[in-house]
Amino acid sequence: MKIIDFHTHPFIYKKNNTCFYNNTVSCDNFKEILEKSGINQICGSVIYKTESFNDIKKLNREALKIREKWGEFYIPGIHIHPHYIDESITELSYMANKGVKLVGELVPYFNGWKNYYDSDIHPIYEEIDSLNMIVSLHTDLSVDMKLLEEAVKTFKNIQFVAAHPHQKEHYNKHIELLNKYDNYNLDLSGTGLFRFGMLKNLVSSAGSEKILFGTDFPICNPKMYIEAVLFEDLKDNEIENIMFRNAERLLNI
Repeated sequence: MKIIDFHTHPFIYKKNNTCFYNNTVSCDNFKEILEKSGINQICGSVIYKTESFNDIKKLNREALKIREKWGEFYIPGIHIHPHYIDESITELSYMANKGVKLVGELVPYFNGWKNYYDSDIHPIYEEIDSLNMIVSLHTDLSVDMKLLEEAVKTFKNIQFVAAHPHQKEHYNKHIELLNKYDNYNLDLSGTGLFRFGMLKNLVSSAGSEKILFGTDFPICNPKMYIEAVLFEDLKDNEIENIMFRNAERLLNI
């Protein structure tokens, strides 16, 4: 079965390696590890703490270099910044012309901004909408879910993919938003999937059509995430939706 990992953080330069035990993962073996686990294609952004928009551009250019190296295996995600509106809009246009479809995973606390519904970010969302790009958003206890919902509700033509089911409070909010908004999706990376029965309950509560497989590699073990999905009591079509069909539909591949 095909597997698309919607949430990874590849890198070329060692400083951008997010593995907690970073002597185990390198630029040279990153793709090999994922393929060994059974993953056929990946999405995601290069992440690192930034201090200027020039730093943002460096991360985005690194993502393009990785795509040049790995070809169709890697679908790059890019960064924007609401403190740099004109620069972000120019960057979006440039990247769209390079065939980039994915914005994110956006991680505000890494890049010195706060939430997903600042008025400053609205022109950027409008550009994303006009370019028919999709947005991957980090969620955890630092994210105001009410403001995230405002972004999803306001920009109805943008498909948003929230990252990380997390623990019960956030998990239940994800279910609420999945059922409430056609443009809200959830990837399984990070905290949550290790709770047995979480995925079965998620599918029973919100269906399988807006759930995407993700690992957060190299932070998390990709094989463990694959087995966690396969071990749940799910139908074959539900597993296929999660593992690759939903990502293919969103990314138009």
